[in-house]
Amino acid sequence: MQFYARPSWRLTRQVIADVFVLAWGIGWWFVGRFTDGVIRAVAEPSRQAGRLAEDLRAQTADVANQAAGIPLVGDDLRQPFDGMAATLNDLAGSASAQVAAIEQTATVAGVLAFAIPVALMIVIWLPRRLAFARRIAEVSALADTVDGTDLLALRALTSQPLDALHSVALDPVAAWRTGDPDALTALAELELARAGVRRRPLPPN
Repeated sequence: MQFYARPSWRLTRQVIADVFVLAWGIGWWFVGRFTDGVIRAVAEPSRQAGRLAEDLRAQTADVANQAAGIPLVGDDLRQPFDGMAATLNDLAGSASAQVAAIEQTATVAGVLAFAIPVALMIVIWLPRRLAFARRIAEVSALADTVDGTDLLALRALTSQPLDALHSVALDPVAAWRTGDPDALTALAELELARAGVRRRPLPPN
């Protein structure tokens, strides 16, 4: 299947459009990564608070263990430290959950920031590219038929501007009716050019 026109301004426009779509996708990928990074940065204070709480919990647990070694009053002394360690453990867990939620939000936001603009561009660009490829296939199939030159010439008479038709013959309709081979080939070539089909030898009638 042919996806690009013959060398022409249409081909130039197609290449520019494809490069633009590629650059669009790359640009929004960076935007998505930036969005992800910005939101993840919001989680840094919670991440630091979680680490601090975990460090304090470990230290408090050590103090509780040391207090437990004191004869007679060890169990009573460690109870406040055990309670403090449990509270710090809850704080560390809460901070970790908050960090996880923020990171999940960052991932989703980053993906959406990339996917939505790219999807919209593809919705605009892809149908036109596929329609062009289908039109190329139709014209190419027509050109491959036995009467392809005549049919393409007839299509040219109904679709080409008058100045293009008069560049082929002073009376292009009469030339088509009389079967002038040079005029028919030129008219068919005009239609192939309009469709963007690459130059190819036309089959004889």
